[in-house]
Amino acid sequence: MASEKGGLRRCLRFLFGSVPRFLTTGLALVVLLFGGLLGFAWLSWGGQGCPEAVARASEADVAGEYEGPDGMTVHLRYDPGADRGTFSVARWPYEDSPSYRKEKTFRATGTWSLSELPGVAQVRVRLSYSDPPPHRRPLDTLVVGRDGEERVLFKDTDPDNCPSTVLRRAED
Repeated sequence: MASEKGGLRRCLRFLFGSVPRFLTTGLALVVLLFGGLLGFAWLSWGGQGCPEAVARASEADVAGEYEGPDGMTVHLRYDPGADRGTFSVARWPYEDSPSYRKEKTFRATGTWSLSELPGVAQVRVRLSYSDPPPHRRPLDTLVVGRDGEERVLFKDTDPDNCPSTVLRRAED
């Protein structure tokens, strides 16, 4: 037991005994810690980053079925002959629904269109509900974007943060 304490004491004295060795050991520990954290982040990364808004998109580009968090879905259909789009949503959230509300999602149908804001390189999907829920504001605007090569729709948020609501094309 005494020899174990002596060996540990000698090891610590060797590693931290003088200022240059202390700094070298500290630097080595920081490099190992940072490398480990970076490696963990790289291994756990799902290949998806923050989506970026696109400056141009057509109705045909955007039409399709998208899936989001908590099972929410939107199916955007576009009929070029009628020059209009229709949609259906399921498990769709109310805008800023408080957690104490029992009903946080709903199903609905309606029409949709693309819009652009002047001076902003961003295309938005505007949802107009056929029968909007009374006394509650549903999520009705999504930004058209890309995440790598994938087309996505997302809820516009603070540009310094990734949006929490990102809808990705459904797998066929």
